[in-house]
Amino acid sequence: MIPARMLIVGSFILCSLLLAGCQKKATTLNQVTGKVLYKGAPLSGGLIVFSPDTSRGETGGIAFSKINEDGTYTLQSGDIKGASAGWYRVTVACLSNPSSSYESAPLSLIPDKYRDPQLSQLQCEVKTNRDNHLDFNLD
Repeated sequence: MIPARMLIVGSFILCSLLLAGCQKKATTLNQVTGKVLYKGAPLSGGLIVFSPDTSRGETGGIAFSKINEDGTYTLQSGDIKGASAGWYRVTVACLSNPSSSYESAPLSLIPDKYRDPQLSQLQCEVKTNRDNHLDFNLD
């Protein structure tokens, strides 16, 4: 029979090893801010998403931000502010407030092409140790 003390110590060691193996490799994130305009005016609300440009060999994670009422945004990756360095395809979505009825879905306030990374034609590079202030003017 195995003493209870050895079971506790063994369980602790096993849990420590499992947790150490689950940690992700630390990635340096770079601050990214900017402004989204639609037809020359700040886009009020919505979401901006930076997806790694796989056509350029990028494999990192996505970064995203809510667009503020004045059109500004600050990217985050997960719950940490910033984005990994590299090339991205950018998408923007801005929907009308959903009505309280189930009969109508929210409408897009900008052309649908901006929600598709292949059609939006919005691309950018996030650089390391630089002021990544990236503005987008949608037409």
